[in-house]
Amino acid sequence: MYWGQAMQTVNDAIVEFKKGSSQIEALYQAVCQSMITNIGSTRASVWSFNIGGDQITCEMLLDTRTGKFSSGTVLKEEDFPEYFEVMKTRGKIMATDAVTHPATACFDDIYFTPLDIRSLLDTVVMEGKRPAMVLCCEHCETKKDWTLKHIQYLMEVGSTLSSELNR
Repeated sequence: MYWGQAMQTVNDAIVEFKKGSSQIEALYQAVCQSMITNIGSTRASVWSFNIGGDQITCEMLLDTRTGKFSSGTVLKEEDFPEYFEVMKTRGKIMATDAVTHPATACFDDIYFTPLDIRSLLDTVVMEGKRPAMVLCCEHCETKKDWTLKHIQYLMEVGSTLSSELNR
């Protein structure tokens, strides 16, 4: 599916990054803003897998409640095996109720409850056969019913990032 105008922010940011006019952080900020605008989530983030595929690091997160960007959080497979298993085998999680979803309940006490996160939508971005990134949308205060359109948008963003950044 082609997203046209909805992808324009991401495409423009990729062009600026590839020209050397901006840093990778600016690209990731644009991706987060685009995900929030087009999916309607409270928070959006871009995570990168390490080479071994057993941890992800937050490259950029935007929380609309504060309007602030942050980065640096690291999640390890040994601490969250249920989540990593699903992401590596299925490539996506659509958790309307993130607190009780089998793949995401592991985050409740340390992450979801303190931040009032109710729903989570994640998709893996592949580089060849290797998982390279995770695009994540979180919804706070109320549960959000994710749709196929939401996951398709994340997959389109991921595909665009993967193909353009690896040229």
